[in-house]
Amino acid sequence: MISDAPHTRPSAEVDDETGTDASSWFTAEVPDIVAGLESSQSIGPLTAAAARELIAVGRARDALALVLGEVDGSWRR
Repeated sequence: MISDAPHTRPSAEVDDETGTDASSWFTAEVPDIVAGLESSQSIGPLTAAAARELIAVGRARDALALVLGEVDGSWRR
C-alpha cells in the first residue's frame, strides 16, 4: 500500500544508505550502465550515442530514462 504521507526526502536527495547525493550516483553510474547495455546489445548504437550526449550535458537521469525505455520496449515486442 502506498502511503498518503507527504514526501519527506530532503531537496538535495541524499541517499540514506551511503550519505551521497543522488545526482552524484547518476553521474558516476549511468555511463557504465549505458556501456553495459550497449555491449550486451540491449540498446542500439544510436540510443547509446544519444544517452552519452545527454550525460555530457549533465542530464544523466534523462540518459538513464532513455536507455531503460528502449530496454523496456524490447521486452514488450
